[in-house]
Amino acid sequence: MVHASLLEVLSLSGRRAVVTGAGSGIGRAATLVLLKAGASVLALDIEEDGLTKTRALAAKAAVREPDVGLVDVSDVMAVNAALGAERFDVVVNSAGIMAPDSLEATSSRDWDRVLAVNLAGCFNILKAAVPHMSRPGSIIQISSMMGHGGLAFPAYTSTKGAILALTRQLAGELGPEGIRVNSISPGMILTGMTRVHLSRPEGRDHIADRTPLRTVCAPEDIANAVLYLAGDLSAFVTGADILVDGGLASVINL
Repeated sequence: MVHASLLEVLSLSGRRAVVTGAGSGIGRAATLVLLKAGASVLALDIEEDGLTKTRALAAKAAVREPDVGLVDVSDVMAVNAALGAERFDVVVNSAGIMAPDSLEATSSRDWDRVLAVNLAGCFNILKAAVPHMSRPGSIIQISSMMGHGGLAFPAYTSTKGAILALTRQLAGELGPEGIRVNSISPGMILTGMTRVHLSRPEGRDHIADRTPLRTVCAPEDIANAVLYLAGDLSAFVTGADILVDGGLASVINL
């Protein structure tokens, strides 16, 4: 049996979170785990169908349904309108897209769009949310294993490396105000961006066979790390990155 005091530490009752990319993948899983921990959540995404499914899953899990907003995080005015002057305890920057191409195949349009969503979108959310955040507060940014090295996809990898740097910088800047800033770096994870490849047995088996834990990461694995960073168990953790990849980064270059 888990001691009651530990359940209290894990509880996010009375706290308010905003999650981007909440209509699928990591953002959806993060929204659901925060709701289950007792937080209220503003779930943002550009896809209405995705948000509808997230709300349905919350209802099925018998937890409070999230508030939702249709927002392109690269649109400053839309972000400001969605967040307004609302006070948040937790900010989860999860929205992201991928241009899975080489330098030669990546167009300027692809480059600009990936940076607009993955990096400028993160900046837009922070600019709108931080002035009104509770102190103490927690910012959680979703980077990637790819941000730690030159694995593939120049546009995507560049944004994820930048998020790691931005996280460290903001940890120093916002720490004295009582706001913690950390990141999570997923490994190869079964989400919309990788579903075509990883849904095929040969693709999934190829990644699982190279991963020390012999399985492919699921969005819920990342959501569990979000829960840790959102709550009081991580009260003295800031400027950190949690690599959740089943050990893949430790052997990827072997």
